[in-house]
Amino acid sequence: MPRLWYFPAVRLSPGHRVVPMKELALWLYRFCTARRRQHLLARLRQSGQVPVAILFYHRVADDCPNAWSLPTADFARHLDWLQQHFDIVSLAEAQRRITSGSCQRPTVSITFDDGYADNARFAIPELVRRNLTATYFVATEFVRTQRPFPHDVAAGQPLPPNTVDQLRAFAEQGIEIGAHTCRHVDLGRVAGTADIEEEIVGSAQQLEQWLDRPVRYFAFPYGLPANMTQAAVDVIAAHGFHGFCSAFGDWNWPGSGGYHLRRIHADPGCQRLKNWLTLDPRKLQRQFSLPFVEPPHTAVATMSPALQGADCS
Repeated sequence: MPRLWYFPAVRLSPGHRVVPMKELALWLYRFCTARRRQHLLARLRQSGQVPVAILFYHRVADDCPNAWSLPTADFARHLDWLQQHFDIVSLAEAQRRITSGSCQRPTVSITFDDGYADNARFAIPELVRRNLTATYFVATEFVRTQRPFPHDVAAGQPLPPNTVDQLRAFAEQGIEIGAHTCRHVDLGRVAGTADIEEEIVGSAQQLEQWLDRPVRYFAFPYGLPANMTQAAVDVIAAHGFHGFCSAFGDWNWPGSGGYHLRRIHADPGCQRLKNWLTLDPRKLQRQFSLPFVEPPHTAVATMSPALQGADCS
């Protein structure tokens, strides 16, 4: 692996863009810890323990900027750097590398959450142009009704959700569509099993009806430990999902369970992404207390009769 993976030339401002101080500080921190990171990667490659990164985006667009949107130029820069230094694989292949117990190559899988129509303008076509895949998690009720997400309305930016036709086009181009509940609810606040089933199973069934193909993965809205429960994980496993995604910022280590797929937020600027993915020593020491027991990856069940009537509408 070339040294440039850790410390490229000092070119923080393409097009003479003004670089925020935080990005400069991260670049300097990455430079000061470069040797340590290089040695760590070499040891991990030798032992087959290179962790797998799963990234998640929301919206890629140049208008209506907000905390969950990324400019198109930044997204293209992300992909340029990722393609140069990582295997970019499907979620299923990332899961295979995790569960196999051995990974010797830096590996990334790309995901999106929510389902914004703006992604049909640049992000998905750019992935397809580069022959890359992604998993695209959709909150189905907003597609069905074409109402904007409440958090966008509250921010004064009622951004349009994807249409069914857009999702069908994505799937035909090799983008895997996953479930993200019906109404983008915080499942940590949903107590009743029937309501949990309606959100999780109902969203998957709606997508399967629209796309005429199975929905294999689920992503928790918000995705922090407080937004996940044992009851929700039990419903996911009983329905037969191949795995589920969180979003609290963590690596996936080879030989770990592999049913719970931990993701890293990729929306911020390039320096934060590069700092994460070049094995920031601080990030490797993070520990989280999770409110559920992870099912074994091999315990994928078929849908139980009790769940077959779930419906979002």
